[in-house]
Amino acid sequence: MATYKELLASFDLSLSSSNLSLPKYPANFFPDPTPDEFLIYEIIPSKKGEKEYGDTNYKAGMFIAQIYVQANQGPLRVYEVADELEELIVRKVFSSTQTYDPVLFMVGVDRDDKSLFRADFSLQFNSF
Repeated sequence: MATYKELLASFDLSLSSSNLSLPKYPANFFPDPTPDEFLIYEIIPSKKGEKEYGDTNYKAGMFIAQIYVQANQGPLRVYEVADELEELIVRKVFSSTQTYDPVLFMVGVDRDDKSLFRADFSLQFNSF
């Protein structure tokens, strides 16, 4: 992978072609009107990993999906969406990108919309 633009395109393609059970939006896009549940995703660059990959265009970073579901419903729906994401992209290689084990963090009730509950699903990636 030569650019972060190409990396984002590979995640976009994977998510848009999936059967994920809720609407998906890239970062800096917030749906209006707000659905009852949705996902916002982004990639965050980080330092390059070990030189073992050797490619000067090697990229590393983190994929983060903010999962929004209805508040006061318990954590089950968050876990269902996390399971779907894990099945879709964890430990998979697509477009020369290797993903690793995810972390699911319960953020809590959204401060801007109390009807929504947020959890963050994140994982590291390497592109070579």
